[in-house]
Amino acid sequence: MKRGIVRLVEDEYVVLDGGMGTLLQESGLSSEYIPEEWNILHPEAVRDIHLSYFRAGAQIVETNTFGGSEIKLGMRGKAERVKELNGAGARLAVEALKRCETEKDDGVQRFVAGSVGPTGQMVGINVTEDEVKGAFASQGAVLAENGVDLFLVETMMDLNEAALALSSLKEETGLPVFLSLVFNRTKKGDYRTLFGNAIGDSVKRLLDEGADAVGTNCGLISEYIEVIGQMRSLTDAPLIMYPNAGLPKIKDGVTVFDQTPDYMVSFLDKEIKAGATIIGGCCGTTPEYTRLIAERVKGKKRSN
Repeated sequence: MKRGIVRLVEDEYVVLDGGMGTLLQESGLSSEYIPEEWNILHPEAVRDIHLSYFRAGAQIVETNTFGGSEIKLGMRGKAERVKELNGAGARLAVEALKRCETEKDDGVQRFVAGSVGPTGQMVGINVTEDEVKGAFASQGAVLAENGVDLFLVETMMDLNEAALALSSLKEETGLPVFLSLVFNRTKKGDYRTLFGNAIGDSVKRLLDEGADAVGTNCGLISEYIEVIGQMRSLTDAPLIMYPNAGLPKIKDGVTVFDQTPDYMVSFLDKEIKAGATIIGGCCGTTPEYTRLIAERVKGKKRSN
């Protein structure tokens, strides 16, 4: 019988998938479309990306719905497509999971996380808290109805917005919620979000309000080892770490990242020592990086 994801991450190191955007670009996605539209226009491409991560050893794969809230979609004039785009995104990831389980039949537990990103608006200035909560709740409801096992609220830069997403998704669906923020090193040498939120304040508030795991994503691996280390000093909870493959660069009109999977996995021992227990990749990372992580940590009991 499949154990719940919360119990799994409390007991073991767990492998998260990697980047989606770079692989979508390779499949033909251009600035003419938002990534979520690929769920409808090219479902086989999205499904194949999910499947490639599962085959590489990912235990959690995220839906292609990062920008799928009504508010975020509304910035591109697509607010009415919440149900269509999120529903398709969840179903494609679930289909990939089922296909992988049929292929492997190995007893490994695999899960689909509904990806929920920032609204792209400033809470209390451009949008109200009620509007934000409503947008996250409606997105979460669609993802839950179409089979996700949990939510990964990610790339959050405003602690208040992150907390609104957490409460909305918990109240609407009752599913586990993992939550990841983006931290940057300040001139003083400490780490804060774009909105000035400190690591300690963020970890305490999100765990107090019911997050099942917290962590950081979309930054440099060397810096995020420090961030995770500070988080671990504050909690025994599961900690997520999934950095970018270096800094983004534009080459021939396409965003590329220059850190190789081998280079990134060379930091794995330091990630684990710092306290990361749910480990994956963000922008620019690939199934090869996932494979290297899985070979080292999948199924191993937590030491942190």
